[in-house]
Amino acid sequence: MNRSKDRILVVILGQARASKLTWDSFKTNVLDELQGDLALCIGESPENNLENPYWAHAKYRRVLPEYEDFGDGFDQIQTNRIGKINDWREVLKIKDQWLGGIKGKEEHPGSAGILVYFKAKLFEFLSSDEIRGLYDRFVITRSDFIWEMPHPKIDRLRKDRIWIPYGEFYWGVTDRHVVLTQTFLEPYLNLIDPILRNPKELMTEMIRYNPRPNWNHEQYILFRLKSQNLSSKISWLPYMMFSVREEGASTRWSMGVFDSDLGFFVKYPAEKIRTKLTKRFFLNKKKKVILLPNFLMALILKLLFSLKIRNYIS
Repeated sequence: MNRSKDRILVVILGQARASKLTWDSFKTNVLDELQGDLALCIGESPENNLENPYWAHAKYRRVLPEYEDFGDGFDQIQTNRIGKINDWREVLKIKDQWLGGIKGKEEHPGSAGILVYFKAKLFEFLSSDEIRGLYDRFVITRSDFIWEMPHPKIDRLRKDRIWIPYGEFYWGVTDRHVVLTQTFLEPYLNLIDPILRNPKELMTEMIRYNPRPNWNHEQYILFRLKSQNLSSKISWLPYMMFSVREEGASTRWSMGVFDSDLGFFVKYPAEKIRTKLTKRFFLNKKKKVILLPNFLMALILKLLFSLKIRNYIS
């Protein structure tokens, strides 16, 4: 197997969990397939030890505090970047769950604000002298994915694109997996900056973009990419993996649905359906993922998913 000319860093963001269920498929289908180095940007956890294969195999480890109120983390970043604290919490008036994890009068449900914080810290790490210039491509993903097929080789993915799985949109784009270059790290990861620097201006722009109180993390990512004239840079990957949870394991958001055949929880059943469709319709004879022009990829994947119950998957 020839090593890609691009130097690749695979990043696990959030938590290094579910390793008993997912590590083997991740190592085979992502880490080994892409021949990349592994980095963790994760919260404090008892699972952060050498018995966890994600931890044991990581070349880089960044462990972030698990604040009771992640607004404290926002304040810390604001102090470091701007040198003062302003009234950024005013943005909590934009409802309803895109800043979950921040306490206060207008607090949101969920944990999306925690993701904003983690992505900000990941951007700082990937922009640091320790990393800058060492890697050409970055694969930012989760540890709780079971990978059903090999990830496409990096040299098949155009560098001038932001590669995101097609599906799980929630009026935006999924944040669960992305492939990008250094060029796109700041616009994709640095979601926190407009919140901290220009909260009133951000609120005006968000209300103009969508006045309804239904904002979430996926929608905020797409809004930020559009604000930077980068939504045209999105290219679609078919789903190749699905999120899982062991019985009794904690989770920030979706508890999932127990799959009696697998013996554990599938966190987002639609991911599993999409992955089955990819296995059925988007693998070539060598069991490699087929990539199509963006418009055609989206059209076919949308059609297959819409027909899933009647024609393929119950």
